[in-house]
Amino acid sequence: MSIAGERNYHFDNIKALLIFLVVFGHMISTFADTPEVDVIYKIIFSFHMPAFIFVSGYFAKVEPKKILSRIFPLYIVFQLLRFLLDFILDSIMWGHPVKIDMQFFTPRWTLWYLMAMIIYQLLLPVFDTKNKRHRVAYLLLSMVLGIVIGYNPDTENFMAMSRIMNFLPFFLAGYYEKDGGFFLHYGKQRNPKEAKIATMFLAVGIIAGFIWVSRVSTRKLFWGTESFNGGVYTWYTRILAWIIAFLWIWILIVWVPTKRLPVIETIGKNTLSIYLLHTIVILILMYTPFNDLIFNKIGWQLLISVGLTLGLSWNGFERLLRKIAIPYYGNRKSK
Repeated sequence: MSIAGERNYHFDNIKALLIFLVVFGHMISTFADTPEVDVIYKIIFSFHMPAFIFVSGYFAKVEPKKILSRIFPLYIVFQLLRFLLDFILDSIMWGHPVKIDMQFFTPRWTLWYLMAMIIYQLLLPVFDTKNKRHRVAYLLLSMVLGIVIGYNPDTENFMAMSRIMNFLPFFLAGYYEKDGGFFLHYGKQRNPKEAKIATMFLAVGIIAGFIWVSRVSTRKLFWGTESFNGGVYTWYTRILAWIIAFLWIWILIVWVPTKRLPVIETIGKNTLSIYLLHTIVILILMYTPFNDLIFNKIGWQLLISVGLTLGLSWNGFERLLRKIAIPYYGNRKSK
């Protein structure tokens, strides 16, 4: 695995691919409505955020105060920014000022990820262990929590708790992975050629499965927000969604290159700025003539997604986000 200083080229490349899929997924979910795009959407959403959270867990450290000093202010600032943006855009659309329900315990659109990182960082000291049996037990416990939350009839997204519990197994799996976990061992280190062959057939099979059941499966199956209703949303379909996501993570680890790719590296190390800013651009596009221009035009949506991913990976945006933080002075050595 290629590492320079603290940079991990393999995971930089994975993060770059995932953040592009996040942007593209939000583009097609906003500006497209065809059966073909629906299949693409479901494939992307079956793994892009589980894998992203897996990577977040891989790089997580048991430093809750230090991490939260950055994540919490970002959440507050962007939650306020979304309220302001919604007020401006909706007021323009309706021709008069509209009422916006301003609250901070229900994350706006993609900001649930920041809320998840806050909760995960608070929980991490509890789950931090080198004991393999304890790790297995904690992973199983996280899955039980992910199932139990599905029986909660309240789907109002309070503190994004449904999603947070649903994706907790991926965060813990990523956190435990860096000490020689399953995916890297059986993906890059042991029998890599056999792993490539196996995952190639696996990827083809999963994609074929999505095409085959495209009329049955629903988009919300992979959101982690829906309560179990005895229909499509059940405890066993949630487990199936987890299995599919973990298989995709293995496929990514096997196939994504480990060498340094200059432009990809920049995207990979600046994924947070892309994640937080791209939805603002998409929201603005919705209220402009571009909405009609690019609706159901997958080529335009792909091109804009590439442009947003590249443009928002500018180091200046990342530096700006780093200024939004509460000063942290922990663990300073006295002179």
